[in-house]
Amino acid sequence: MTQNNTVADSFTDSRTNVALRVREHILRMSTNGGAFTGASLSCADIIVWLYTSFLRIRPESVNDAERDILLLSKGHDVPALYATFVECGFLDKGRLSHHLSAKDHIYWHPNQNISGVEFHSGSLGHLLSVGIGMAIDKKLRSLPGRVVVILGDGE
Repeated sequence: MTQNNTVADSFTDSRTNVALRVREHILRMSTNGGAFTGASLSCADIIVWLYTSFLRIRPESVNDAERDILLLSKGHDVPALYATFVECGFLDKGRLSHHLSAKDHIYWHPNQNISGVEFHSGSLGHLLSVGIGMAIDKKLRSLPGRVVVILGDGE
């Protein structure tokens, strides 16, 4: 960074460090028997940005009806989501070592038994309609909060 650091510069640097740690978590999880590493790495920056700069959701508000919602339609990217959860305080780091084991709910695809996971992934493209339904529900009930759906290139 330059001599004229701004709050935004510091925040960008902090977010970059979070994204690097997320990538490290993804690579470590991939040693537990496999992962769609490329897919997870490809969306790491997006998920980190969403959770650190855009979404209005915190670990203590995961059940708040007014929270923002993220749906990961391309569920095979879930290591990026879980790694971001660790960095944002939603998930204990030790649980990542159980990725793909019978000891925990940290599987190949999003699992609603993990706090912060809104919906399992289902068929490709399925969560777009789920997200639309959730957004309509928020609107009909006059609830604040946005719904974001991450889709893959095959959707």
